Amino acid sequence: MDPDETLIKVQLLQTHLDLQKAGDANSSQRTLEDVVVEMLHPRKLDKNHSVRPTLASLLGEELISFLEQVGTQTSQFPIGWPAWMEIAPTKEQGRIIGISLSIFLLLFCWWITTLKEIPPMMRESKEEGPKDLRPISAEELKKHSHQGDLWIAIDGIVADITDFATSHPGGIDLLLQHAGAEAAEPFHDVGHSEFALEQIKQRAVGVLAAAQVKAEIAIEKDTLTSRIFTKEDPINAHKVLGFTVLSMYLYRIFVWVCQTESPGSDYAGFRPDFWALASILTVEGLQLSSFIFTVPKNRPLSGPMIWQEWRAHNLIFVTRLTICFLGAWVVHRIGSSHGWPAWVQMNVNQLSVFAQMRLADLATAWLRDDTHETLVSTMPYWEHCPKWVESMFRTWYSLSQIYTTLVIMMAGPGMDLYFVMILPYQLYSVLMTFVRKGIISSRTCHVTYFWSLWQSWICGFMLRSARMFFQLQAINIAVYCTRVYGLNKYVLWIGVCISFQLYNFQSWPYRTETKLLEFPLFSVMVLVWLILALGLKFFSSVPVFDSRHARYVEARPKRLILRSRTQVSSSLYHLKFDFPWFFRWQGYSSGLQPGQHVKLLCQNSSQGMANWNGHANLEVDRDYLSRSYTPINSSKEPTVDFIVKFYPEKGSEAFPDGGRASRKLCMEIKEGSEVWLSGPHGSKVYRGNGNFMVDGKVVKASRCCALAGGSGITPVLSLLRQCREECRSSFAKPDVHADVMKEFAVVHAMREMDERLQADWYNPETEIGLAPRCSVHNLASAESESQGPLKRQTSHREGMAYTYGRLSKEVILDSFPPPADDLVVVLCGPKGFVDEACLPLLQELKYTNVITMW
Repeated sequence: MDPDETLIKVQLLQTHLDLQKAGDANSSQRTLEDVVVEMLHPRKLDKNHSVRPTLASLLGEELISFLEQVGTQTSQFPIGWPAWMEIAPTKEQGRIIGISLSIFLLLFCWWITTLKEIPPMMRESKEEGPKDLRPISAEELKKHSHQGDLWIAIDGIVADITDFATSHPGGIDLLLQHAGAEAAEPFHDVGHSEFALEQIKQRAVGVLAAAQVKAEIAIEKDTLTSRIFTKEDPINAHKVLGFTVLSMYLYRIFVWVCQTESPGSDYAGFRPDFWALASILTVEGLQLSSFIFTVPKNRPLSGPMIWQEWRAHNLIFVTRLTICFLGAWVVHRIGSSHGWPAWVQMNVNQLSVFAQMRLADLATAWLRDDTHETLVSTMPYWEHCPKWVESMFRTWYSLSQIYTTLVIMMAGPGMDLYFVMILPYQLYSVLMTFVRKGIISSRTCHVTYFWSLWQSWICGFMLRSARMFFQLQAINIAVYCTRVYGLNKYVLWIGVCISFQLYNFQSWPYRTETKLLEFPLFSVMVLVWLILALGLKFFSSVPVFDSRHARYVEARPKRLILRSRTQVSSSLYHLKFDFPWFFRWQGYSSGLQPGQHVKLLCQNSSQGMANWNGHANLEVDRDYLSRSYTPINSSKEPTVDFIVKFYPEKGSEAFPDGGRASRKLCMEIKEGSEVWLSGPHGSKVYRGNGNFMVDGKVVKASRCCALAGGSGITPVLSLLRQCREECRSSFAKPDVHADVMKEFAVVHAMREMDERLQADWYNPETEIGLAPRCSVHNLASAESESQGPLKRQTSHREGMAYTYGRLSKEVILDSFPPPADDLVVVLCGPKGFVDEACLPLLQELKYTNVITMW
C-alpha cells in the first residue's frame, strides 16, 4: 500500500471517531468537514464549502475500503503476494536501493567491455601498417573504378575498398566519384577519423607508382577538439546545448538516486515553475539543432553511427516525452493530480503515443530504402561481441521502448520520469556521432546506451513496491512477446490504452498503486486484442500481424548453424543454414538484397604450405579463409541457403590440390556445426517491385534477363526468388500487383552439362502460379559423350533448352526478348566472362539497361 494513502486513511478514521465523540454535532460538523474536504481535495474548498462528490459518499467509500484492507492484512495476506512485497520502500531504503543498483550497474557495464568472443579459426590480429606493397600504375588504378571492384588512392597508398564500400558512412556514391584515382584532398578535407585511416592501411594493395609515396599517410594534426567542433556549427550552438542538457540529466539522476530533492518537488527536484519549463525546452532545442548537420541517408553498417531516419525518429520520440512533461507540469501547476485533470493528462499522453507511431511510420516510408532495417534490431555491434551480450542488449533495447510507452500511457503525475527517459534517446545520438568521428568505439557506445536505459529504469522502480515491480514487468514482457510474434502495433497499443482507461474509470477519481495492481490490466488487454483482431480479420483489409524480417548479417563475423547439405549436381552442393535460436525466435532473416553477398569464414587447410594448386600460396600465413558466396533464397526467408561448387582433390589439372573452402563446406563440417559469416558486401542493384539501379538511375522493368557463368547462377536465383516473394506478398495488396515482374529469362553457361541445376530450382512446385514466368537455357562449352545434340526438355511448367557451344548472338536472341525500355539484363559470373563475352554481345545487340552483379 502507498504510505501517503495509508496516512490519509488513518487521518480519516481519526476524524470519523472525533465526529462520533462530538457533543454538539451541529456546531462542530462544519469545522470538521472543512478539515476532511481539505484533506481529500487540496485547494478545492470554495466559499460555500461545497464539494462534489459529497463528503458522506467520499467518507463512506474511503472508510469501507480502509477497514476492509485493515481486516485483510490483520487476518491473512493475499495469496501469492507476501506482506513485504506489498510495502513500498521508505526514502532511506530507496536511497540505498538506488545507489547500490547504480554502482552495480556501472561495474556490470565495465565487465561487459572486457568480454570477447573470437571465432575459433581466427586469432586477434595486431594492427599493422602497409608493407611490401607493389607499385601500381595510374592506368591499372583506373580499371578498378566500379562497385564490384573499387580501388582508391590516399597519399599514394592504393587500397581495395570493395567490401567496405557499402559500410561507408557517406554512402557508396561518394566513393564512386573518386574511384580509381588519387583522393587525398577530399579525404583530408572531410577530416576522417583514425578508423578511416586504419581501413586504408588494412586494405592497402600497393603504392601509386607516379606518386611521391610517404612512409605514413600524411594528415593534418588530428585532435579531439578538431573532431568535436566542426564547420557545420560555426557558433557551436549544438555543442553548448548538448553539454548543458547532459549536465542537467546527470544532476537530476543524482538527485533522484540519492533522494536529495527539496520539499514540494518531485523525485528529480522538479517544481511546476519556469525553471522546469526552461529545462524541457532546452532539451527540445538540442534535438532541433541536430538538423544543421549533414548525416548519411542510409545506416552505415560498419558501426552504430547516426543517419537520417534515426535523427527523424529521435525528434519524434523526444517531442512525445516533451509533451508528456508539459502535461504533468500543467497538472502540478493547477494543483490537482486526481479527477478530470489527471484524465485529460492521460488522454493527451495516449494520443501522443499514437501520433508518434504514425509520424514514425511516415518518416520510415520517406527515409528508409530497405525493409529489413529497423532502428534497434539491426543496430551493428562491435567485433568479437559475445552472442549472449548481443541477445541481452537487443532484448533490453526493445523492452525499454515498451516500458517507456507503458509509463506514458499510465500518465503518472510526476515530471521526473518523463525527463529522465529522454536521456537514452539523446545520449545515443551523441554516442553514434562520436563513433563516426572515431572518438569512442562501438563497444563504448553500446555499453553507455545500455547503462542509460537501466539507469532510468532504476529511477522508476527504486521507490516502488516489489509487487508493483513484478506485475508491471510481467505486462512489459507480455507486450514485448506479443509484438515479437508480429501483432499489429496499433492493435497492441489500443488494447493497452483501453485497459488503462477502464482502470481510470473503475478507480475514479483517485488513482493509486494499490488500485492499479488490483485491476486486471492484462486480461482486459488480451480481450481487446481478440476483439480488434476479429474485427480486422472479417471487416478490414488491414493485416492483424505484421511481416517483420530484420537483417541478421553484419560487417563483423556472426554464427550460422548448418541444418542440411544436399548434392544437387555433379559438383554443386546445396547448404542450408539456420540462425542461432534467439534470432530465429525474433523472426530474423538474412536481409540480403539481390546483388549483395556474404563472406564465409573457415579454417585454412593450406596454412604453412608454400604452394597450392601449382601456384604460390598467397594465404600461407592466414589462420582462416574468407570466401564470398551469394544466398539463393529471398531476403525474407528464415534460413540462409547457398549453392557451393566443390573442387575435389585431383579433380582437374587446374586444381590438383582441390578447393580449400569448398572441401571444408561440402565435405568436412557436420550438420549442427557452426560457421561464421560477415556482410553484406556488394551493392543493392534491385530495389523491389521491378525497380533496378542502372548507372545511378532507377529503371522500372517488367521483364528481366540474366546471363550467368558457372556459380554466377546463385545471384540470379536470389533475384528470381525475391521477385516471386514480391508476387506472393502482392496478393494482400492489390494496388501493388501491377508492379511485380512478369517475365524472367536465364542463360546459364557452364563447362559441362552435368553442372546444371534441375528445372525445379527455377520453377518449384511451391511457386506454381507466381510471377514471373521463368525460361532457362543451359549452355555447356564442353559436349560430353553421354549428351546428344541440342534438345529441349519440358518440365511440369516451363521448357528448358540445352545447347553445346559458346555464348553467341544467336543464343541470346533465341533466349531473350528484343531490347526495350522495360527490360533489364543482369550479368553474373567471372570477370572475364562478363567483360569479354557478355558485354560486347549485348552492346552489339543494342541492349541498354545492363547491370553487373559480381
